[in-house]
Amino acid sequence: MDKAFLQLMLASGVLLLISVFASKTSTRYGIPVLLIFIVVGMLSGVEGPGGIHFDKPVLTHILGTISLMFILFSGGLSTQLQMVSPVWKEGTILALFGVMISTAVMALLIHLALGWDWVSSALLSATCSSTDASAVFGILKTQKLQLRSRIQSLLELESGSNDPTAVFLTLSLIQIILRPENFTWGEVLMNFFIQMSLGGLAGWFLGKGLVLLINWLDLEFEGLYPVLTIAGVICIYSLIEFCGGNGFLSVYIAGLAMSDEKYFSKKTLTVFHDGLAWLMQVIMFLMLGLLVIPSAIGPIMGTGVFLSLCLLFIARPLSVYLCLVRFKYSINEMMFVSWGGLRGAIPIILATYLLVNKVPGSKTMFNLIFFIVILLMLIQGTSLGHMAKWLKVQEPYRPQRRLPFKSRHHGKDFVEFEVREGSPLLGKNILELNFPMQVLVVLIHRGDEDFMPDGNTDIELYDRLVCLVDTDAIPELEKIIQCRKEEFQGKKEW
Repeated sequence: MDKAFLQLMLASGVLLLISVFASKTSTRYGIPVLLIFIVVGMLSGVEGPGGIHFDKPVLTHILGTISLMFILFSGGLSTQLQMVSPVWKEGTILALFGVMISTAVMALLIHLALGWDWVSSALLSATCSSTDASAVFGILKTQKLQLRSRIQSLLELESGSNDPTAVFLTLSLIQIILRPENFTWGEVLMNFFIQMSLGGLAGWFLGKGLVLLINWLDLEFEGLYPVLTIAGVICIYSLIEFCGGNGFLSVYIAGLAMSDEKYFSKKTLTVFHDGLAWLMQVIMFLMLGLLVIPSAIGPIMGTGVFLSLCLLFIARPLSVYLCLVRFKYSINEMMFVSWGGLRGAIPIILATYLLVNKVPGSKTMFNLIFFIVILLMLIQGTSLGHMAKWLKVQEPYRPQRRLPFKSRHHGKDFVEFEVREGSPLLGKNILELNFPMQVLVVLIHRGDEDFMPDGNTDIELYDRLVCLVDTDAIPELEKIIQCRKEEFQGKKEW
């Protein structure tokens, strides 16, 4: 076999391994894992220790599109429909009008501060206007913030469904710059309506159809079900795009439509697509890191910092407030939704549209967008947990019945809870917990081990305690272990 090809395979494997090992710092230090992948890519590039020369924006654009396809499908598949259904109205408004408002505000600021023409200002702001599903899902999974259900559902729904709006605005503005004679506002509005309605409706019915197909085929080999769903995702995206709809929206809605259905190998497929989505993210962010030349970032850093602050403190908060004010969200909730609007791969991939279409000033725009995404990911991603605590948007702390077994004794049950920061249990041993007599701590899960505690066992951060509890004592146990007693509402969710 050709040695050059073997070297390429070896380099790819090593980069993937480095990225996976480096991701351990995400949960330990709060650094967004996607940022780590980009940094690894940059260090492997032509100006880094790796010295890999990679200047293929078209290839990056193609692979980025494929990656987003599976990331969005996995996001929809892992989202519980009953969780997002209460926030579908505000989520839809935020995904559509939030992107437009943010684009308009940033275009105004860029035009006034930098002196760019209106169309170029709008194009740069449109590429940065959407939040990123992979970034939001990744941060919420790794940091385990335990947000209020409607806040987390709103962030997930918005990040999964606002990409089509940003893609549409970006492509329309590119058309205005390159082919102004073919541009009419009536055609733009009609295309927008067709893309959104066709992508949403067709994605829903095709997702339901994929469930019927899985159950009807009843395959003999379970390993073929992932192949079937991969083919389904590709066909849904391609068919909707061919018919003039928005393929990204269709695959997300298709995954959402499948999330609450019953079908063969559902657990296996969910885990498989979650792993596939992570692989796509690693590959995509490594390529984006390789594509960037760090020395080209220096001259635009000042402008990038200014635009990042404008987006973070003016455009995004204003768009969130205008979209959510009629839905009776508190100021703290709106502030957190604004701060939780993480940027990620979407803006950078949209920036590759500019390079592929050779838009005037596309290299400068690409470098600006890359810098803005990195800076905002670093600021927002590392501070999201602190913002959740400061704004008090986390759920009251309560035990959860998530165990795969039950007590055989009448009137008793097993409950499990995790000891988080600020818990009154931290640093105490079992005898000092002051639990009711009807509560017995039978197991502690710490790190990678499970053990039975004794009276002198100290409670550490992130310990998971499994307790055998009299049913009548569960409310009293809940009051003891909650982090913030003032937020306790006496609700029982088991």
